Amino acid sequence: MNSASGSSNGDSFSVEKVAEKARELEAIYDVVQDPLVLIDSDFNIQRANLATILFAKNNKYDELLDRKCYEVLYQRTDICPYCPKINVKPKDKNQTYSTPITREIFFRSEDKKQTLFLEFYPYPKQEDLFWMVEKISDVTKQRDKEEESFRMRNLASLGILISGIAHELNNPLTGISLTLQNLKANWQNQPPEQIEKRLDMIKNDVSRAAIIVSDIISFAKTDKVKVTLGDIVETINRAKDTVIRLYPHLSKNIVWRISSDHDYQFPFHPGKMERLFMNLFRNSLQAFDYRPGEISIELRKTKNWIHIIVEDNAGGIPDSIIQKIFDPFFTSNKSGTGTGLGLSICHSIVKEHDGNISVKSSEQKTRFTISFPLTNDITEQSP
Repeated sequence: MNSASGSSNGDSFSVEKVAEKARELEAIYDVVQDPLVLIDSDFNIQRANLATILFAKNNKYDELLDRKCYEVLYQRTDICPYCPKINVKPKDKNQTYSTPITREIFFRSEDKKQTLFLEFYPYPKQEDLFWMVEKISDVTKQRDKEEESFRMRNLASLGILISGIAHELNNPLTGISLTLQNLKANWQNQPPEQIEKRLDMIKNDVSRAAIIVSDIISFAKTDKVKVTLGDIVETINRAKDTVIRLYPHLSKNIVWRISSDHDYQFPFHPGKMERLFMNLFRNSLQAFDYRPGEISIELRKTKNWIHIIVEDNAGGIPDSIIQKIFDPFFTSNKSGTGTGLGLSICHSIVKEHDGNISVKSSEQKTRFTISFPLTNDITEQSP
């Protein structure tokens, strides 16, 4: 009797302890603000926390159990298209499932749109039987904030772009205006050579304004580039001469070195390629900021590629920004001048020609390496 009674008391104590542990676990689950659902292999709900009842808008816990998860949670008549349909087997008995399978979905409930982040954790019920634990997080507000932040960044970038364009266009337009005023006031007393000099100044200012507009159009345009066979060395020299003409004061103390062992011909768009090197050279000149220095251009050829290395000793690019220099609207000019499109346009033109561009900076030097594939596919340039 005593023995039997002792066994009964032991069993009762064991059951009470298990029940107490179960209540503790339920309390822990109910504290979690996100719905947690245990789903069997037939998509039936076996366990759920209090947040699940609120999410499913069901007041009774028992009414959730043994019902299809897609019906209770998402008001669907069939399995959710985003369900991972977990049916996996562990590689070994000690395998854990701490890394969830995740999905982000859009969900409408009572005319309310929500963004839900779902996490699915496989749960090995038996050796060949897997259930899953699903965690549902409402990230609607978070995503709305992210989208609003993205819109604000875009507006800020647009403001920077507009400000930069206005500033850059204002410089040549101011020069044109002042030169015209001078001509109007003094043209009768000016010798022909002085009038011609001022007309050349107007022409240069118009060219500067045209380049700014051309850069913006080039950045926005996505048409397939049309190419012709050309000599890249001639194009580089033409770009150098144009930059020196447009920026005579910045170029005054610069030594230029162009080295190539022979002519390098391959198909490219002459206008775009000249703009590419003009932007690179202008970027270097602005970095020198009227100081003396050297810009070197070296051309190399491998079996299937032409490599062009443009290097200056203007002081280098800080590590903190070197990864951003090809980003649209990015500019390191402290004065706030510049559109921030120059190097982004370079990157775009190189990609249009199926090439690659990279940058390295060390020992006060900046080196751009541009590589173009050699190909025989030539499309005549449209007029």
